[in-house]
Amino acid sequence: MPESRAADQWRPAILTAAGSALLSILLAGAATLATGTADSTVAVIRTSIRAWLVTVGATLTTGETRIDMVPVGATLLVIVLVFTFTRLTLRTPIVDPVAFGAMTGGIAGVLAGICSAATMTDAHSTNFVRAAFGAFVVVGLPAAWGAARRSDIAWLGLPHRWAPVADGAATGVIGLLGGATILTLVMLVRHLDRAADLWATLDPGGPFLLGLMCLLAFPTLVLWSASVLLGPGFTLGSDTSVDLAGSALGSVPGFPPLAALPDPGPFGGWVVLVTLVPLAAGVAAGLVAFTGIPVPERGWARVAADGALAGAVGGALVGLLIETSRGSLGPGALQTAGPPAWQGLFIAVPLLAAGGALGAIGAHYRSARDRASS
Repeated sequence: MPESRAADQWRPAILTAAGSALLSILLAGAATLATGTADSTVAVIRTSIRAWLVTVGATLTTGETRIDMVPVGATLLVIVLVFTFTRLTLRTPIVDPVAFGAMTGGIAGVLAGICSAATMTDAHSTNFVRAAFGAFVVVGLPAAWGAARRSDIAWLGLPHRWAPVADGAATGVIGLLGGATILTLVMLVRHLDRAADLWATLDPGGPFLLGLMCLLAFPTLVLWSASVLLGPGFTLGSDTSVDLAGSALGSVPGFPPLAALPDPGPFGGWVVLVTLVPLAAGVAAGLVAFTGIPVPERGWARVAADGALAGAVGGALVGLLIETSRGSLGPGALQTAGPPAWQGLFIAVPLLAAGGALGAIGAHYRSARDRASS
């Protein structure tokens, strides 16, 4: 690779990694100042840097309290910032967006490691390894995606043979998370009065900051709802749990988004309908995968395999996302929160794979009948 070409990639990689980190830290600093939890400039800077590290996946230890759940909403904000910086700083198309993403993620990982070491005190510390690896992933993936979009490269340069599988997998992810989003919104609307009462009792720096906190918490609730749709559900402390069988509510923190938790007791017959959402998402993945297969290559084996693979990949992605929504958020009821470890992944993969195979085979059967009758 010519030297100028390497420079064309290094400059935007450094600007993207450093710029997105700096802007994230500044936003966290503004929130810290609004809450008034820091009593000095140094404390504000350290708290803001730690907030960025937690956002990219680092574990924060404060005395006896451990926070290791990824704040998915804040992480999405960082991903949007990285994608935007990539599109703004990358002036020319590149050949390998994956290499650019790895380069940018590596720089972010080094920055995160340095920040983790620099902000470590006797009272507060962040896990060095998780900070570096999390920054590599959270910054590297959107940087690679932004570079691919800038260079008009579909699916990060994935071979054309696998493009239908990728399209189907994306459809499965959107379908399942879309269903979980609708379910979460419905539950929030049903308990709007309860949420309003909780809102009135809180004032962490004003209504704007509280509204931002609620908005950033919403993606985590969506992932919890996705876990409910798949079956394992989630827990909040030792005495609160929600799954397909029903809801058991104990001591729940007074945070407005948690008003979406269903009333205690077993669910009615309507729960059967929501159990079909993951299977329907898999069927949609198979249908989309089928439409991307060239007509001369639409044999039964190829159709079934691509449909099943599209559903399995989509299920794996959702399962991994669900895994990020579990952990500890603080003392008391927040010490253990989220879905049980890995169960969402183990259920989502075969369930969406079965749906994907059914969707693709069904579409192929209908297409064959249409050709035979015409």
